[in-house]
Amino acid sequence: MPTMEPFSGRTMAQQELVYSLRWLINMRWIASAGVVVGTAVAARALRVPIAELPLYLLGLTLLAYNLALKLSLRWLDAKYADVGAVFQWFARTQIGLDWLGMAVLIHYSGGVESPAILFFLFHITIASLLLPHDRGFLYVAVGPALVGGVAVAEYSGLLQHVYLVPAPLHRDRVYVMGVLFFFTCASYVMAYVSMSISRRLRRREDEVAGLYQGVQATLSSLDFRTVLDKLTEATARVLNCKGASVRLLDPMGRSLEMVTAWGLSPGYLEKAPIDLGKALIDQEALSGKTVLVTDAANDTRLRYPDKIRAEGIVSILSTPLIGKTGPLGVLRAYGDERHRFSKDDAAFLAAVASYGAVAIENARTYQMRLDMDREKSLFLRTVTHELRSPLNAVASILGVLRQVCAGDLGAKQADLVSRALQRVNFLQTLVDDLLDLAAGKAEVLNTATRERVSLSGSLRDACARFEPQALGKGLELSLFEPGEDLTIRGDRSELDRILNNLLSNAVKYTQKGEVRVDLGRIGQEARLTVADTGIGIPESAMSQIFEEFFRASNAKTMEERGTGLGLAITKDLVARYGGTISVRSTEGRGTGFTLLLPLASDQVP
Repeated sequence: MPTMEPFSGRTMAQQELVYSLRWLINMRWIASAGVVVGTAVAARALRVPIAELPLYLLGLTLLAYNLALKLSLRWLDAKYADVGAVFQWFARTQIGLDWLGMAVLIHYSGGVESPAILFFLFHITIASLLLPHDRGFLYVAVGPALVGGVAVAEYSGLLQHVYLVPAPLHRDRVYVMGVLFFFTCASYVMAYVSMSISRRLRRREDEVAGLYQGVQATLSSLDFRTVLDKLTEATARVLNCKGASVRLLDPMGRSLEMVTAWGLSPGYLEKAPIDLGKALIDQEALSGKTVLVTDAANDTRLRYPDKIRAEGIVSILSTPLIGKTGPLGVLRAYGDERHRFSKDDAAFLAAVASYGAVAIENARTYQMRLDMDREKSLFLRTVTHELRSPLNAVASILGVLRQVCAGDLGAKQADLVSRALQRVNFLQTLVDDLLDLAAGKAEVLNTATRERVSLSGSLRDACARFEPQALGKGLELSLFEPGEDLTIRGDRSELDRILNNLLSNAVKYTQKGEVRVDLGRIGQEARLTVADTGIGIPESAMSQIFEEFFRASNAKTMEERGTGLGLAITKDLVARYGGTISVRSTEGRGTGFTLLLPLASDQVP
């Protein structure tokens, strides 16, 4: 049996229909060959008096139109892959041709006396499974109508009867009516059973597909409000009902508040938090049950019956949202006259609530982490800001002392002052880095203040600042630019910080060779590479190079002082501009950092 390939533009039901149509075409090859072979065996070996030539022609006709159907399906699959109605009509065409072929086969193999009449039941089963159920019994009527038409035509003499047995049963009114009656009854019973099974399977298929899409939508975000909104929307869409809502317990567990809803009017949502002691249905749901209310407007357990009637709500499903620490709240679904909930819906809503509770807990945890990061960053900014002023004062005093009292200080005292000044300068650098890092964590960047900044100009200025230091170490600092001035939307001081961090590290940790800076353009982004022939980064440290306060072992050996914040700040600034930064390095041979930054909109083709 052929496997079913995935197709993103189709629903599961549409893909299953296309697969079934291919299967039906493959089965028709066997049926066509069976007509030809069966005719030969019956006529030649068993000496049955059947119409041999017409049956051979029928078999060849089946082979011919089956080839045409196969080619047509291939063309439709390529041209109308995601149009489900096209394949529904193609299925009707296939089944209609098969039923006509069956009518011809029955006529030339004995009419109502033909043993092939039972094969019509197989075709009725196939039609019941493939065709839409809203007109299923109408399609089934075609089968008995065709068989009845053959029987009537033979009975009245319009068609010449092919005798399989000596007795003329096709002229026996009781026999013909009995065969047609039982055949019709069998057809409808088989169609009813087939459609019932198929309807349940398709509903489960739709529910599973909807559940999968709902899980994807709900878990696609960690924002608490987004998760709640997507959960209610997914619930209503999966159950195909009027609407849905989430009611969460307050921290004390004493009341329920409707925090989000989908498909309900603003008037219905204007409710104060409900005391849990008065929310009888919610109490029952929070005990671990899924509660089904079939007559919402007249159920005494529900409050606000007038609003329920005005909203057109007929039935309600309530199921608990159970987290790892206990009940979180209640997920509700609301049905109107078009959708009255059943026990199957109750079981499915419980499945939706299980993944919904996980999504809510994940979003809450993520929100708590964000709040903690903001508080930590605010504390860090406050402390470092308070440190900046006294450090500046101490540095200023030490600088004046070294200049004014240079002749009065002994060698030891002058060395102590210089070392103290170095330490204060290092502390000032650390405070500046901490402030920059805290600003990034607190997301204080205001995109409204961004302006056009020349990346090319900023890069030339940065290279000019570090050129004396590079020349002092005997390094070659080279800059390669494109023929156009590349600009981005940002802040000049922040861009300078990014470039300073990269060039500073390149010059600092390179003893011989060169520092090469390349600026270019790739589509809608500027590509900046800073590569050196320095000490490189150990392979074991590559995964931590952008972490806060981290410094590789060989960097610590070469340079004792360093905050370990430069690359962390650089990565944070680049990310806030919508860019990316990557690194490649070999210990002892050099390091290369590559930045991709979005260009200003007027430079995007």
